[in-house]
Amino acid sequence: MTDAVLGIDVSKNTFDTNLGAGTKARSQSFANSPDGWHHLIAWLGEHKIGQVHACLEATGRHGLGIALALHEAGHVVSIVNPAQIRDFARTKLGRNKTDQVDAVHVREYAELFKPRPWTPPSPSMRRLCELQTIRAGTVAGLTEWKNRRGSGMADDLALSLAETTIQHFASQLKAVDQAIAETIGNDLELSAKRDLLVSINGVGEALAGIVLAELPGPDILGCSAAVAAYAGLNPQQHQSGISVNRPVRISKIGNAVLRTALYMPALSAMRYNPAVVALVDRLKAQGRLKGKQIVIAAMRKLLVLCFGVLKTGKEFDPAMAMGK
Repeated sequence: MTDAVLGIDVSKNTFDTNLGAGTKARSQSFANSPDGWHHLIAWLGEHKIGQVHACLEATGRHGLGIALALHEAGHVVSIVNPAQIRDFARTKLGRNKTDQVDAVHVREYAELFKPRPWTPPSPSMRRLCELQTIRAGTVAGLTEWKNRRGSGMADDLALSLAETTIQHFASQLKAVDQAIAETIGNDLELSAKRDLLVSINGVGEALAGIVLAELPGPDILGCSAAVAAYAGLNPQQHQSGISVNRPVRISKIGNAVLRTALYMPALSAMRYNPAVVALVDRLKAQGRLKGKQIVIAAMRKLLVLCFGVLKTGKEFDPAMAMGK
């Protein structure tokens, strides 16, 4: 790992950097564009930096171009959860919050914790992620207009326009699903993983696509507990002394897209997946959990099964999943 560390705070149009090399830190702002990325790399060269460990927060598309440009130039890149930087900054009791100050915090965090290097996703994976984002927006729009249509609209013209809008979203959803299927089908790795996922009772093409786009691989999430925590399905305790002991709930500190996508498939798996059915029967027999809590347990189980087939590279085997 290189000794030079670069903290980057990204916004839509610009990004601020703070470079720590030796005993002196340097700051500079750049345009968040291909020209700005090239200027950053040239600026590092001017300071005789052969390789830098660059760290930035996960800000979606705004930071992807910078990360790719630095990685292609031979630098080490780490992308971290913004909540980690936020809480790290709070420990320093700072009074100011500016882009430059945030870049300093990112650099200091990287110097102290040395986060894991980032591996760029393949072009097919980047396309899949973009398409899944479009699909989520399309589904939200379709649901909204179906609710509007059923909310008591009485005017014929308004109903006709609402129906036209619904048909538009439905056709767009069909087109997006087709594009997602083609993207996965044209990539050998993605198609192999998709086949593993759909071998699980309760997992269809839609959930498989979301899992492929949203769930990091076994090289990052090493165990089922880490997978559940990534989706915010891990239990969260709040206890202090003898006066504070709140009921245990799921943390919800994790990927909300993945967590939401698991709900309906989990209901199906509770009826048709032997491993999930066995879990549900056992929890009902114990009598400790309520209905919704059992559904969440089924969601967690289904996600762990998805992780299991991806990690082992083998199709779902109910007997193995049930420990027989």
